[in-house]
Amino acid sequence: MKQEAEDPDNPYLVCLDEMNLARVEYYFSDFLSKMETRHYAGDQIKTDRLLNENDFDQNNSNDSKAKYSNLHIPDNLYLIGTVNMDETTHPFSKKVLDRANTIEFNQIDLTAFLEEDYSVQAQSLKVNNQFLKTKYLNLKDLLPAKKAEVRRTTEELEILSGKSGKL
Repeated sequence: MKQEAEDPDNPYLVCLDEMNLARVEYYFSDFLSKMETRHYAGDQIKTDRLLNENDFDQNNSNDSKAKYSNLHIPDNLYLIGTVNMDETTHPFSKKVLDRANTIEFNQIDLTAFLEEDYSVQAQSLKVNNQFLKTKYLNLKDLLPAKKAEVRRTTEELEILSGKSGKL
């Protein structure tokens, strides 16, 4: 995280594979809590410090407190996780789902690769952090300038969640 913070123009992706082999909220809850403290400070997204004074051994000869006491989640760090849903895994809690963007692949065509044209190679795309960085942390951040858009989005979310009589 120190490296990413020192290179704010470039995005860094961390992939946590098979996140739900253990209960995510057991090992990731502190990180999720820090994510909730996100706010804009100028043009940067900031969080509370990851570690506080009590997290350091006062007798530490490596001077960890000086090195890591001001560590925050940098706004160019993106966490991606994979999960499998079967009898050996744990479902996500509502707290985790409330703080994550999920994409579910539940209908896979295992023969689709037979029809692909493998002579065409994918091109890499170099993007800076501004390409991925959110402009708004919360829907209310769009108010009052984009009230109509907020209302439309909120109504669509209510329809999708089944909490509106408009279905």
